[in-house]
Amino acid sequence: MHTYFENKEKAQPIFDWGKYQEREGKFMMPFAVQVHHAFVDGIHIGKLADKLQKYPDEV
Repeated sequence: MHTYFENKEKAQPIFDWGKYQEREGKFMMPFAVQVHHAFVDGIHIGKLADKLQKYPDEV
């Protein structure tokens, strides 16, 4: 599934994350976001990533 501008039903962002694991004393978890640039700017994805990173940093 892709985020197409022409098809409004597929214009929503897609979020994927994987299994977390510990590496070198840190917990790691793959996270991916797929959006169409007509709807979301990269700065917004960066802000989201920063906010999401705060939670595991506080644990």
